[in-house]
Amino acid sequence: MKRLLVAFVLIISMSSVVMGGQSEFCAGFKEGYKTVKGDMVIVPIYPIAPITPIGSTDFREGIKAGIKAATSGY
Repeated sequence: MKRLLVAFVLIISMSSVVMGGQSEFCAGFKEGYKTVKGDMVIVPIYPIAPITPIGSTDFREGIKAGIKAATSGY
């Protein structure tokens, strides 16, 4: 029972870390997409955030993904 509780707490804490990065990534994706296409465009569905490289942030990776999506005709 104790192991089950520890596993549950670990899963909840890890999911909050992952989802926190997803919201930053989405904000960056929206910013990057609108940088290329303009402010009056409808932004497509956000992709899943990739693993952030060392020295970068989720927001910065989102901006790069948004710019790439806008220029490739996504």
